[in-house]
Amino acid sequence: MNTIIHIWDTLVKSNTFNFLVMLAILYWIVKKFDIAGSLENFKSSIINSIKKADEEKETAKNILLSAEKSVENLDSEISQKLKNAKKHAQDVARSVISQTENKIQQIESNVTKIIETEEKKISSSLTSKTAAASSELAKNHIISVLKEHPEMHEKFINQSIEELG
Repeated sequence: MNTIIHIWDTLVKSNTFNFLVMLAILYWIVKKFDIAGSLENFKSSIINSIKKADEEKETAKNILLSAEKSVENLDSEISQKLKNAKKHAQDVARSVISQTENKIQQIESNVTKIIETEEKKISSSLTSKTAAASSELAKNHIISVLKEHPEMHEKFINQSIEELG
């Protein structure tokens, strides 16, 4: 029995026994607090987080590809829009110039017509004034000739009668 006690004493004093006791206590703690389940839950939450991160990464990648595609032709679209705007501006400029030239021609035509009308009015006015003055001058001349030569009076009356008849 001495041998058993000696073996027991050696076991108790050795680190092996202490190690086995510690393992038993750890096993009991693990079972008591369900550390394995907690670790499993933690593991599954990490896996879910990784999956979610992968999905978000894929979504972000798709968004990036979509953005790259939309920007891909941006330079040519901007260039085309600038060309269109320049052409439109040139067309508007030509239209404005054409309309301005037409307005200028209309104004010149209207001014010419107004000048011609005014010239005709002035000419007509001068003609009628000249005719009136001329008629008055002729009348005064005839009166003065008749006063100086009364015999002419009968001659003019006879000529007038001949012209009427």
